[in-house]
Amino acid sequence: MDSRGNLYVAAFISASLSYIFNVLAFTGSFDVFRWFVFAVVFLGFTYGFEKFI
Repeated sequence: MDSRGNLYVAAFISASLSYIFNVLAFTGSFDVFRWFVFAVVFLGFTYGFEKFI
């Protein structure tokens, strides 16, 4: 995997952990579908922003 791929994986893991811990802290429950939507939107914006620049 190249360095760009490593950055995508690292960003996805850190954003996912942040999302999960914040959702658990403020709501006390976790919904996999909402996390999946967050992951798709996060990766979409990240990829789109990279292509925009």
